Amino acid sequence: MKKNYFLAALFAFAMTSVYAQFSDDMESYTPGQTVYENWWTDWGCGGSCAGLASDAHAQSGSVSFFVDGSGMDPVLDMGNKIFGTWYYTSYMYIPSGKEGYMNVQGTVPIGGGEWVIGNIFFNQDTTAPGEGLIDNSALGAVSFTFPHDQWFEWTLNVDISAGMSLATMQIIVDGVEVIPAGTAFTDSAGTVPTSLGGLNYYSISGNNEYYIDDIVFSDTNVGTQDFATKGFQAYPNPVNNVLNLQANEAISNVAIFNVLGQEVYRANINAMTSQVDMSQMASGAYFVKVNIGGTEGTVKVIK
Repeated sequence: MKKNYFLAALFAFAMTSVYAQFSDDMESYTPGQTVYENWWTDWGCGGSCAGLASDAHAQSGSVSFFVDGSGMDPVLDMGNKIFGTWYYTSYMYIPSGKEGYMNVQGTVPIGGGEWVIGNIFFNQDTTAPGEGLIDNSALGAVSFTFPHDQWFEWTLNVDISAGMSLATMQIIVDGVEVIPAGTAFTDSAGTVPTSLGGLNYYSISGNNEYYIDDIVFSDTNVGTQDFATKGFQAYPNPVNNVLNLQANEAISNVAIFNVLGQEVYRANINAMTSQVDMSQMASGAYFVKVNIGGTEGTVKVIK
């Protein structure tokens, strides 16, 4: 009984921690700013090797997250998940003649490092334009394709509902399933990671250059392309008192969470438009999660 109670409490904590869910369209950062706050950190550099906000390219708005070739080592902290089902999606942009790199880490803050599925290369050594490689997944080395000079979606889904030893994963790049759902969340040797720790966007060489935008991490499958077709809007953003919600299909329900993952508002709507009174909410960032015709998505608003 004590063991079951402990596991239940631990599960509840994992679901409600600071990084239980978040989205980041990068619009709250100033171009040229070092991004080292909230879910953004780095590989133990204290901010000196963090990524930057940039207005050179953007999937939405005017700002994205930039990793250049100077040795940056930024990390997206996913909160060391050990239970539940977790969905990450973002957009990437890699110019022609440039390469990109990332890896999945088993724990954050990062010490010696746990490369859960090895290295993930995009145009490795600039000798493979439009080609990518995951070099040490449970399936061994897995190659994929991606476009240069345009934004493409990159998705990582990890199912830890049966615990870390039985965790599975799925990776989708530019709409193509690269690692099938149900693949073990391990390397080729079957090494079980400590947790779903985070993503490390390391600057692999002087030719490294890529941009990331419209990040969503949630315990709800948010598939940005599917959600975008619903025409959902939350405005004005920043909001003063009243937040307007609108979609081209009926919004079933809405829930709003603060940056601590605490639910501060919930309502059933069943209409294409609605208004939320946020006048009594404290200033800061909020995450608005809506369900539209069975498709759920999360957007970030600032008050």
